[in-house]
Amino acid sequence: METEEAERIFDEFAEAYRDWWGPLIAPAAVRVLDDVEVPAGDSRPFDLLDLGSGTGVLALTALERWPGVQVVALDTSGRMLELATDAARRQSAAFPARLRAVTAGADRMPIGDASVDAAVSSFVVQLVPNRAAALREVRRVLRPGGRFALVTWHADDPPFKPDEAFGDALDDLQIISPSDDRDIHPYTSARAAAAELRRAGFAEVRAWGVQLEHEFTPESYLDLLEHWSDRELFAGLDAETRAELRARTLRYMGDLRPDAFVWRRPLVRAVARRPRR
Repeated sequence: METEEAERIFDEFAEAYRDWWGPLIAPAAVRVLDDVEVPAGDSRPFDLLDLGSGTGVLALTALERWPGVQVVALDTSGRMLELATDAARRQSAAFPARLRAVTAGADRMPIGDASVDAAVSSFVVQLVPNRAAALREVRRVLRPGGRFALVTWHADDPPFKPDEAFGDALDDLQIISPSDDRDIHPYTSARAAAAELRRAGFAEVRAWGVQLEHEFTPESYLDLLEHWSDRELFAGLDAETRAELRARTLRYMGDLRPDAFVWRRPLVRAVARRPRR
């Protein structure tokens, strides 16, 4: 996917991301802040880059966690950053002065050399067209000894029974899903993530696998499909067909055991440091 097209898509669906997808992945995202190595509540000033900030989950949590932090929130989607800055204003009158939103790509950041003390990123590096260049950019903007912590998707995509129920309902109604043209490159393993960070010039690299788990109900998963995962499909249906698709999907989902709605996805977390010399 070209950068301009990706920017358009994320601008268009920024509110849907904030309302439907962001809350689902937020628990795994904010754990990345634990790897910054600054204790919660520490008031010492430091500069933090949030790479691919989106609607600001990491940035806002960092502002709340560390009274002295200055956050640079970088994303290709200007609309997502608008939502992040709006949320910062609503959360605290003091937050906007400590948050700088930068609309730019990760592989060419308009940020000075050695200008931040730490960098974090959640569920972004798999979307970057040139990940190697983006990682080199992170290393460039970190001060010597600065720490980079990230979490992203693992390439494994285990089957999920509610998806099969939705597929059966689509087949019944002869509805064809739009093709998925997203250009996504998740890590195939924690070892692969560590190797790429080392090639980008990082030291003290560590990477490991973790899991994101979320318990849905039939209704909440169908809502996610309609408003996020398959929003284009639902938007293209008339009201009667949309209602029938929902009804059939819920009927098929009703045959599943409750534990079938526990959604588990493997992730990769990694931490690394810019060499001190």
